Order: sequence, then structure tokens, then C-alpha cells
Amino acid sequence: MPRYYVQMLIEFAGYLEADNEEDAEQKAWTSWGPTYDSPIVYDNVYSIDVEEEEVDDEDEDEEDE
Repeated sequence: MPRYYVQMLIEFAGYLEADNEEDAEQKAWTSWGPTYDSPIVYDNVYSIDVEEEEVDDEDEDEEDE
């Protein structure tokens, strides 16, 4: 079965209370999550790139053994 490298660029957004921009940036690292209980939540998918992994014939033969 082929393997694929998948890269997803996803945006999370929301509002945080902070003392300044630097404080807001630091809080953002731990403030996002999968539920709407989090101040920073899923907002958008920009892209999904898929690339099939190239396999040498020799590597493929080794996997079959």
C-alpha cells in the first residue's frame, strides 16, 4: 500500500485577555483546543497537500520479504 505525506495548514483564531501583544502570543501557545470551551478554536483550513512517498524498487523488494 502506498504511503503519503500529508501537510495541512489550519487556522485557529479567537480572543484572549492579555497585558500586551507579547503576553497574548505566549498565552496563545496553550489556549487553543478542539472544543469551544477554549478561547482559541478552529477557524479555517487553508490547504491540504498530499505527496506520494517515492519508494525505490529495492526498498519495495525488501518489504515483501
